[in-house]
Amino acid sequence: MAGAVLRLNFWPSAAIGLWLLALPASPGFAACRVPAEAFLFEPLLPQMVATLSAGRPIKVVAIGSASTDGRAAGGPEFAWPQQFKISLSQMFPAASISVVNLAKPRLTAADMVKRFEKEIIPLAPALVIWQTGTVDAVDGIDLADFRATLQSGLNRLRAVSEVVVMDPQFSRRTRAMIDFEPYESVMREVADANDVPMFPRSDLMRAWSEAGEFNYSVADKDERREMARRLYACIGNALAAFVTRRAPAQGSGR
Repeated sequence: MAGAVLRLNFWPSAAIGLWLLALPASPGFAACRVPAEAFLFEPLLPQMVATLSAGRPIKVVAIGSASTDGRAAGGPEFAWPQQFKISLSQMFPAASISVVNLAKPRLTAADMVKRFEKEIIPLAPALVIWQTGTVDAVDGIDLADFRATLQSGLNRLRAVSEVVVMDPQFSRRTRAMIDFEPYESVMREVADANDVPMFPRSDLMRAWSEAGEFNYSVADKDERREMARRLYACIGNALAAFVTRRAPAQGSGR
């Protein structure tokens, strides 16, 4: 797994050239390798990087639904927010990093926005990672309403912190039954319009699946839990690299 090279066809930047991002491994898990072009055109998070580089204390809040709370992996200690914290701490050992996981299953984007004022804003986080879109797609929430909710939520969060949005997970079985693409397109449009980086979780998971690194349809309960733990470690590692990118000249080969 660790030596696999992924060939990704969903980023139109082949002319720029492909380089691989070697991600720090969380203890006990192999690191998935990610093409840097996965992140190439996403906005940077300069305040986050400056705080980490200075070794100052920093607080991150993750809010999302079931795929953020870690239930499939056996608990929040295996969820991607905790794996993100481990990877970030390895990258910046002098920094005191706190990651608060506020995920709850079955929440739509509108449900999450209702929690912002009382549960997120008082924490004064430096960064909020907002994973959403899954339950909205499952419930068939009106796209115009979904767009308006995303915009209102970003307006509130960006007034107090930097923000990353994260799209739904990838699974062939689930996507055969539910059309996630319109919701992902709305997320991309709103993120771009607000100059907010969107972590491409769905594309990365698809690539790892196509490379044979993960079988998201495994049926055995124990194997499924172990797969989820490895997956969340890879997502946490990739996310740490995503939020801490330096200026493009230091990483894109320009």
